[in-house]
Amino acid sequence: MQTPLMSATSIWSAKKEVNQNYTELIADVRKSDPLHINMFGDLVAMDYANVKKILADSDNFKNFDFTERFKVVSALSDNDPGLLEFGESLRYWLLFMNGEKHAEHRRFVNQKFYQANYEQITLDAITEVIAALDGQEEADLVEMARQFSFLIISKIIDLDKADFDFIQKFSYVITFIFEKTLSVTELLECASMSRTFHSYLSETFSRHEREATNSLLLEMREVMGSARAPQLIGTWEFLVNAATETTTLLLTKSIAALIENRDKVINWNAHNECAIAVEELIRYVSPVNWIPRQVAAEMEFEGLQLRKGQTVLLGLASANRDPAVFQNPDTFTPTRKPNPHIGFGFGMHHCLGARLSRFELQKFLPRFMAAFPDIRLHPTKAPQWDSKIFFRGFKTLPVLLK
Repeated sequence: MQTPLMSATSIWSAKKEVNQNYTELIADVRKSDPLHINMFGDLVAMDYANVKKILADSDNFKNFDFTERFKVVSALSDNDPGLLEFGESLRYWLLFMNGEKHAEHRRFVNQKFYQANYEQITLDAITEVIAALDGQEEADLVEMARQFSFLIISKIIDLDKADFDFIQKFSYVITFIFEKTLSVTELLECASMSRTFHSYLSETFSRHEREATNSLLLEMREVMGSARAPQLIGTWEFLVNAATETTTLLLTKSIAALIENRDKVINWNAHNECAIAVEELIRYVSPVNWIPRQVAAEMEFEGLQLRKGQTVLLGLASANRDPAVFQNPDTFTPTRKPNPHIGFGFGMHHCLGARLSRFELQKFLPRFMAAFPDIRLHPTKAPQWDSKIFFRGFKTLPVLLK
């Protein structure tokens, strides 16, 4: 059955009314046309079975390569060298690596990243964030989540607290590269922010050296060798962005879901019950709505002819609400088990920070909800939705804490 054009087109809209009713929209499209070619010529998968099948097949569906896209856009903008430079830097993002190169670099980053004492770092950040809200009548959950995410990443790689504003702006702007309607002007802004971040991280390396800091950054550079310094900077360009934006989305939408479902009693002090509830939140809110892949070679998939290089868009949020897999999928069920959600992806490209994200939620939510048991949406200040589509979420989320 062919999806009505307006409905299928609306998936890629950032309009307020679409954002507010997005769950219903993707449910309609998934039901009528779960696997289709959209107006951009991309293969769109929205049902759980096909999304997971594609995620598991890294041979035929590889990580997305932005380099060719940037060559085209650069030609349209008088061969701007900044765009070509930016496209090359993205080759060092784990998100865009493939094959053995991806596997080898992932093993190294995963080993080093989790050598940091992230458990104590997380607990210290939680204490600091909650203490900062003590005595306040109201707060913006997005701002709170951004403060928390920055504290985590800044302590892991020893960034200055004074760099909060820059890191937030960088992380916010750089994620526009995923948007389907990205303009040349926006892409140039992304490239500019990338160059600024590279300079910033190079200066951070120098500061760590001057201060004789026992730095994870310096340790990784020493192991990799100076010749691979650009790869290391690209790695942290990706990790800082992911840790900031994804954590902010997951935390704000999770607390919003708990406010909306305050009738659902959760014993946060029971480890198993807490862990199960967190998995349900990840499924229910899906921190990232879409993730791109690229067809490796001409092939046929489920009766559709696909060409080499064709973009494939995988609807993680849609798959996590597929009634073929999840009973009453649009209901938040904190005791749901089993819960085979793919909120962090699946297969060899499964989210590197999934373990940290789970730990953050399991430690943050019990303490935050206990500190502010009467938290509720602000009655006179409405939430504002962001304009992004891949990273769909709130721009502001005002709440009353008391």
